[in-house]
Amino acid sequence: MVRLARSDDAPALDDVLADSFFDDPISVHLLPDASRRRDRLRLGMGHVMRSAYLANDGAWTTDALDGVALWAKPGDAKPSALQHLRDLPTFARSFGRRLPRAMSAFGSAEKRRPDEDHWFLDIIGVRPDRQGQGVGSALMRAALTQIDEAGMPAFLVTSNPTNVPFYEELGFAVGEEYDIGPVHVWPMLRPPEATGP
Repeated sequence: MVRLARSDDAPALDDVLADSFFDDPISVHLLPDASRRRDRLRLGMGHVMRSAYLANDGAWTTDALDGVALWAKPGDAKPSALQHLRDLPTFARSFGRRLPRAMSAFGSAEKRRPDEDHWFLDIIGVRPDRQGQGVGSALMRAALTQIDEAGMPAFLVTSNPTNVPFYEELGFAVGEEYDIGPVHVWPMLRPPEATGP
């Protein structure tokens, strides 16, 4: 059963995010020290989930808390300059001296978002021992149902090549590809008329 995440779900979902992104190419590039990567991912991604998605009803999970999807919707408030300043200490602890590289990487995805109103899948993660069992598909379908009812496009960016066919089956198509250092990145758009499971 997919539902909106609550604040009391956050500690368990921090673990889901850190574990599911541990080997992701962009995580390895930005956080090459494997001994510290999980804790830093948990801190940074957990902060993003709390500050930008839980309060906006943009964090979706399952009753078993084995996955989480963070969606920005049309009309969601953009972080203010003050919020960005408040976020900096947490991101500095997460990325250390690689903070400028991380901010540039995240900004490159932001620049490629469509001009028209759309839903943006910022992050989706599934606990590693539950991957390939339909959790990610269920999380995606819950949001895509609402997106289709509203007749909206959806956009995402992935740095994991194994994710591209998964998203294509859901109606997303690869746009302009680019590189973040040694990491190849696929922006993907799902037009309003797309069909998929």
